[in-house]
Amino acid sequence: MSWAIFVWTVLPTGALLNAMLASGQGLAMSTASKVLSTPIRLGGLQLSLAVFMSALCGALAALCYAGLCRSDQRVEQLDGSAYGAINVQLREQQQRHYFIWGRNYYLTLLGLTLWLMAWRLKCMFDSQQLVTAKAVSGRRVSITARLFYMALGVVAFLAADVPLCRINYNLQLATFVSPRKAKLQHTVGLCDAAYLGSAAGPCIEFCDEVKALSQERLATIKFARNWHVLGRFAAQIFDDARGVEQGEQRIQELFQKKTCASVLKSVDKSNQMVNILCIILAGVSIIGAFVALSNAYEGSWRSGTDESNAVKRD
Repeated sequence: MSWAIFVWTVLPTGALLNAMLASGQGLAMSTASKVLSTPIRLGGLQLSLAVFMSALCGALAALCYAGLCRSDQRVEQLDGSAYGAINVQLREQQQRHYFIWGRNYYLTLLGLTLWLMAWRLKCMFDSQQLVTAKAVSGRRVSITARLFYMALGVVAFLAADVPLCRINYNLQLATFVSPRKAKLQHTVGLCDAAYLGSAAGPCIEFCDEVKALSQERLATIKFARNWHVLGRFAAQIFDDARGVEQGEQRIQELFQKKTCASVLKSVDKSNQMVNILCIILAGVSIIGAFVALSNAYEGSWRSGTDESNAVKRD
């Protein structure tokens, strides 16, 4: 089967049905319940959509787990054999298969979880254990309060874009730059004092690879900043404050001042204190945004009419 179909149909549909059943809105909950009750006929056997999709995801998870175990065995066999050490391409191919089976396994587990949850919520709704928000509380929500919390949630989400830009940048470094840096550091050899402009022999290839890695780091910076609009704006302000301009000219200046080995050593350098601070700020901003939007949706505030009626009753 094409896993793109699974990713773009099974998972979003399960997530949407869960959201509808958890919304507390009568129309959305009843619609989701009817969709999950859709009959699926397999010969003389009739199943509901919820049961069918849960069984399908469970069967696919079992098959993917078997493939994952098989790939794990193949990788271990190649790691422990002289043939695997020589045939690097075969070893990398088996590692890629191991990754793909693992990815598919967790995708099917996610699908199984989503459809089991939707099935359970449907049963609770049908038995009236899961009721609408109106049935729980008849209080109306102040429009002013809703707008305030919605605006606060949007501002918090936008604020999170700044630290998320930094986090995304570090993840891209760890994925595309750091592994290549580790491989190049094992090939420094006699090129420890070589400069890009005066390298000779095998050091020419080494310096060229270091330069290519520096350009990859620049591409990582551009990617992270293009992906995060507010993060790009904050990063540019930070660079201006330090008097740094990211670009090819900066790479050329680094190779004129430093040896190729020195440039390689700092190619994925990142301020850890700033990284930790960004992780904390991103967590606080995202949690604050969800809390604000939760207050806007649930609405613990009452309208002015409800409050005046409550005062009169007192």
